[in-house]
Amino acid sequence: MAEQFGVSRATVREAIKSLRAQGVLNTRRGAKGGHFIVTPQTETLAASVGETYGLWFDAGDVSIAEVDEARYYVELACVRLAAERRSDADLRVMGEIISAASDKSISLATFLDLDVQFHSAIAKAARNRLLELPMSAIHSVRPKTNRVLRSHDRTRVVNQHNALYRAIADGDADAAEASLVAHLRHLADERAAALAARKRTVDLPVREIAD
Repeated sequence: MAEQFGVSRATVREAIKSLRAQGVLNTRRGAKGGHFIVTPQTETLAASVGETYGLWFDAGDVSIAEVDEARYYVELACVRLAAERRSDADLRVMGEIISAASDKSISLATFLDLDVQFHSAIAKAARNRLLELPMSAIHSVRPKTNRVLRSHDRTRVVNQHNALYRAIADGDADAAEASLVAHLRHLADERAAALAARKRTVDLPVREIAD
């Protein structure tokens, strides 16, 4: 490999070490040993892609509007498929998350984390890893886009999650899509209000004070 790529053996060893750490390679010892490519799990790939999305967002290369737009189109497909393909186990996970989020004593950070878990469970229920991967990666960026929130109407969000859950449980793809659209519109309005409030705080008029 060193000869093929025109690098030193030390460089090849470091590359293999890095790929093992990422879970891409598995090294086996013995006569039938060697370095073998490991089929990556969706969660592993999503974490890697999500980290890249997060870096883009922190660097200002990706806006909140782009995150919301990507989420809208990918999750629309996920909720429709979830309504058609969800299992009893999927529904049980979603129900448990909603129940945990209904506890008014939990912190906002915990509530938002449960929100991401709920929507990730929907993506998994769609049974399409090529949709689950980008959806999970997009959801991993949402804690960053939620930083602008100072308050959150938890009761309304839980009710919206319940409506989405019921539509998926009933196998009603149209109702699931309508519930998601209503939910995303509410979140967009809530974030817009938070951004407007922050701007008003920054742009408070300053009166001149006479000496």
